[in-house]
Amino acid sequence: MRTGDLARKNASGLYEVVGRRSRFVKIVGLRVDLGQVERILTDLGVAAASTGTDDRLVVAVEGENDTQLLSKILAQGVGLPGTALSLCAVKELPRLGSGKLDYPAVTALVADRTQVTGLLSDASAQGRAPAETPDLASTGPSDDSPASTPAIVIVKQIFRDALEIAEVEDSDTFVSLGGDSLSFVAASVRLEQVLGQLPPDWHVTPVSRLKPSSKPNSQPRRPGIKGTMAPIDTSIVLRAVGIVFIISTHVGLFEWQGMAHVLIAAAGYNFARFQLSGQRRPRLRRQLASIGRIALPAMAFIAFAYLVTDRYSLANIVLLNAVLGPVEVTTQWHFWFIEDIVYILLAMTALLAIPWIDRTERRFPFLYPLMLFGAGLLTRYEIVEPGVPHTIPALWLFALGWTVARSRTLLQRPLVSVLAVVTIPGFFDGDVHRESTMMAGILLLTWLPALPVPRAVARPAALLAGASMHIYLVHWLVYPPLADINRPLAAAGSLIAGIGYWALCNRITSVHRRIRKDLSRSQS
Repeated sequence: MRTGDLARKNASGLYEVVGRRSRFVKIVGLRVDLGQVERILTDLGVAAASTGTDDRLVVAVEGENDTQLLSKILAQGVGLPGTALSLCAVKELPRLGSGKLDYPAVTALVADRTQVTGLLSDASAQGRAPAETPDLASTGPSDDSPASTPAIVIVKQIFRDALEIAEVEDSDTFVSLGGDSLSFVAASVRLEQVLGQLPPDWHVTPVSRLKPSSKPNSQPRRPGIKGTMAPIDTSIVLRAVGIVFIISTHVGLFEWQGMAHVLIAAAGYNFARFQLSGQRRPRLRRQLASIGRIALPAMAFIAFAYLVTDRYSLANIVLLNAVLGPVEVTTQWHFWFIEDIVYILLAMTALLAIPWIDRTERRFPFLYPLMLFGAGLLTRYEIVEPGVPHTIPALWLFALGWTVARSRTLLQRPLVSVLAVVTIPGFFDGDVHRESTMMAGILLLTWLPALPVPRAVARPAALLAGASMHIYLVHWLVYPPLADINRPLAAAGSLIAGIGYWALCNRITSVHRRIRKDLSRSQS
């Protein structure tokens, strides 16, 4: 039409405006026809309005629709990844006084709710179907609580998605709902998009008190270095950097050892943060579930590796190579890191299941891991040699990370720093580079709760951190045939394959939980 509108003739012979002729946006390098987006939904009988920003497609759909299904259809129809799509359900499409669609108002649906539409994209990035987004046009109270603000509603949705649960109350915390170091990565990145910089103790803060910071990340970015950086939890950065360095060292891309032992300390740090709250029995169940999320994917993959190669034994499958396997280092030692973590977690869980030890830990939260650290030093300095596991001592590092997490005063942090500086040298018989890496990682955990990283790498870093264990497992099969061809390809292939296995495990877990939920509903 002369006005620039696109119209089609309906069965009554009237022309119906369906879009504009020159409405295109370029998202992640892909040219998207906004009119085509609306036509796809119109053909499904859904009234919609689409617009776009530099990094995402924003679509408003009118009425009660299955937003999860529509999101999948649109992502496939226009070829966009889930991270670049935000779909908002509204009661009525916003219109101008002339009756035409108000596209700036559609864009504002996202901006008005602190750019929270990462709910869809992050769920997709975790290897599962995106969850239904809240009604971004609604301004009334939510069903969750009469006093719920938009931010609280969004935080609850993020917790539901990250933890695969149905109900979240205002008094709940991330940890009380069963959050652990694995789900922490995805949840923290998404919360930072909504609330800005998170407080260090957000994971134990009630939902009702998680509010946008005074300088949220959603504010316009200032030019310069500060505007291009975003704070990320130090443990996430260490896990991401650590797995890249471990893979690159094994592949032969470059040599940088010591990060595996930093990650053992980080495991103790996260154990203290996520596994020590709540009553003894619920905490025990949560600890065992967390161990299962490590052990079961590992055992499944090692069983596959056992079937397709001749490098591993049955002891590897049940994570007992460090007890039953050879003392000398062979390919059967490939999974020593997973085995050590599982052994330590089982031992700590068993100790805390004893009532008087549980009471001691609660009464002396700093002294208790310090005593464990002292006990671990007996094997660190070979004063006591139990013989098993065959791997080098790791309890003292785990306990040191635990102690770091419990260091909350200016007296405790210097003490932990001194312990690290004194006990790490000599652990690797004078390998200064390796020991310096360990020391630097632990000191970063001690003094810096968050590290500034370029915004462009924040989400990839979170993805690598979340999938770090799965990458470690998978790379032992992926890189050997590729290393002789191209070492960078072998490293990249290992990272990608590991992320794929992580996504598969998330999908299986999600399906399993859905089946259990359906069964419980049918029985009730």
